[in-house]
Amino acid sequence: MDQSQTVAGRIGKMLADLGARRCFGVIGTANFKVTHALIESGVGYVAARHEGNAAVMADAYAKSTGELTLLSVHSGPGLTNALTGIAEAAKSGTPLLVLAGDAPVGGVTSNFYFDQAGMARSVGAVAERIHSSRTALNDTMRAVTRVMRDRQTVVLSLPIDMQEELLIGNVAAPYVTPLVARIVPSEKAIETLVDDILRAKRPVILAGRGAVISGAEEQLTQLGEETGALMATTVCANGFFNGNPWSVGICGGFSTQSAAALLAEGDLFLGFGATFTQWTTKFGKLIGPQAVVAQIDIDAGRLGMQRQVHHGVQGDAALTADAIIKALKLRQSGSAKWRSDALRAQVTASLPQNEAYDDESTDTFIDPRTVSIAVDRILPDDRLVACDAGHFMGWVPRYLRVPDARASCMSFSFQSVGLGIGSAIGLAASRPERLTVLGTGDGGFFMSLADFETAVRLRLNMCILVYDDEAFGAEVHRFRRENLKVDMVQFAGTNIAEIARGFGARAIEVRKVSDLAPLEDWVRDGAQGVFVVDAKICPDLEADYHKEM
Repeated sequence: MDQSQTVAGRIGKMLADLGARRCFGVIGTANFKVTHALIESGVGYVAARHEGNAAVMADAYAKSTGELTLLSVHSGPGLTNALTGIAEAAKSGTPLLVLAGDAPVGGVTSNFYFDQAGMARSVGAVAERIHSSRTALNDTMRAVTRVMRDRQTVVLSLPIDMQEELLIGNVAAPYVTPLVARIVPSEKAIETLVDDILRAKRPVILAGRGAVISGAEEQLTQLGEETGALMATTVCANGFFNGNPWSVGICGGFSTQSAAALLAEGDLFLGFGATFTQWTTKFGKLIGPQAVVAQIDIDAGRLGMQRQVHHGVQGDAALTADAIIKALKLRQSGSAKWRSDALRAQVTASLPQNEAYDDESTDTFIDPRTVSIAVDRILPDDRLVACDAGHFMGWVPRYLRVPDARASCMSFSFQSVGLGIGSAIGLAASRPERLTVLGTGDGGFFMSLADFETAVRLRLNMCILVYDDEAFGAEVHRFRRENLKVDMVQFAGTNIAEIARGFGARAIEVRKVSDLAPLEDWVRDGAQGVFVVDAKICPDLEADYHKEM
């Protein structure tokens, strides 16, 4: 049989023609043929050790590149193993196509059978299916359209018997629907918003993930000049205003205390592609009761979803910023006077590397802030930074700087521990010329350990900073306050460095800054391969952002 003319063969060729360049996955019987077709059509394939990690790799790669990105998994447990990563992607609004092998049509007694569509929908993904050989290409095109036009995570079920069927005759690939033009805000919405901008004395421009996707940095920077605004980002847009002297960095729980104090003075918040979650607003405490809040988003359903807003503007971030600038110029407005030499000095002092703290290092343990700052200074500036979830997770975006927003991947949307190694691999695949840096906890490191081997096998250039408190720290700090025993979330010390060396990586154990000397040598020699820093951090030090929660 000519495999190129089967349903699997034609789908693989079509996806390559539509621009797919990378597929992540774990191969089983039900997804072997379609993945083989992708590879034969020129799509690069990254073989993972576990489907959950493969899904997170694909999520990070798609976020960084914006390309049509593929995840390929086996039927049954292949898809269920990937569920947490698919949920992370769906909750992040990541455009990702999951090629899920499925039981044969009608095979309800198969061990591999379950309701794939129901499972996909339960975590916020879109469910699509190949219904017949006659409709296979159109079914696939419908899924691709949902991914690239609607920016959704789509699970495309591929019954294994249907993949083997031949496409009879000259079945042409369906017509590619052009992407919808960017949404232009209404003139009335801009007019009423500008009224409040002109009244504001201390405006704040907040860039979220939507601003990154829109590529609105130039427009928002210009709007900041026009309005004299303070600049900030959500954690998902970290690095967006890198180098801007009026940027305080991340807005919310991961802000420094002095940056949060400055932001709390704002009387107008202009959120571009930001949804004002409880994390961004410090559970509502950061935005004062008298402040005016404007939310700009292409998705009308997100406007006011997280908190009440005074202006809900449906529009593309860049186009809306341009429209506001034009309206301000027509009204011959001067910029607000909040910007001054004194404010600029306050902004500079509020940056994490400049804010003082009490170093709580001991002879046995190192302060996590101290080791973060030291590692940041040692590593090259041209880097990518990924972060796992856990008690430590605010120290990573706060202290490990990124050159731009697409160089950062914070897998926090599902609040799952253990996504870090997968995120780092996907990020590294997107821009292999840069060093990839991962911040993870000891718990997350062990959860995703199977694909630590993948990072070594692929010869990625990666530095992994493990914040090792020998516990699930968030639970320790929270429940200890309630006078509950926490030994069930504490573990005996483990030599993570020795484990990493067993996989073929370089590794060190760090209890004081001078222990980082081998990392400096590694960087000096070109930072080749995987290097693990097992930082034995103070187990009793609770992060400021965690205390607030």
